[in-house]
Amino acid sequence: METVMMIQATEIAAGQWQRFRDALKSADLPSDDIDLPGRTFFEFTLDSETVAWGGFETHGTDGLLRSLVVEPAYRSKGVGAEMLRVIEAIAAGQGIARFHLLTTTASGFFERQGYALNQRGSAPPLISQTEQFRGLCPGSACYMCKALPLDDG
Repeated sequence: METVMMIQATEIAAGQWQRFRDALKSADLPSDDIDLPGRTFFEFTLDSETVAWGGFETHGTDGLLRSLVVEPAYRSKGVGAEMLRVIEAIAAGQGIARFHLLTTTASGFFERQGYALNQRGSAPPLISQTEQFRGLCPGSACYMCKALPLDDG
């Protein structure tokens, strides 16, 4: 019998920003632009305990997946995949048709979640002009993309 993980997403509020920044720093992920407009970040809890953070930027019908961090004690336990599923569902509900991302360390994880490797130069203009593409992520980062299921809402 398969167990269902009941992970909960709460949009990050003022008092949680520093914990999120600390989590990003500990994972060597950029945090310089997380408070700019067009970004939505979540704290994920499991049984009332914070287990992860992550979010996305909105650029028309394209989204840029951002800053997925799972607490070390919860890694390799399905939390990352479930968190990604929740973020994708929220984004699809907001009209995002495709998610894009850059990663230096997790391309295998994202491939298992249905993301395809692409040439960085093939990113849509609104995505390639983001802070992530223009300098926050190194040129060696893998560019990946996935079409999101339509929201039947």
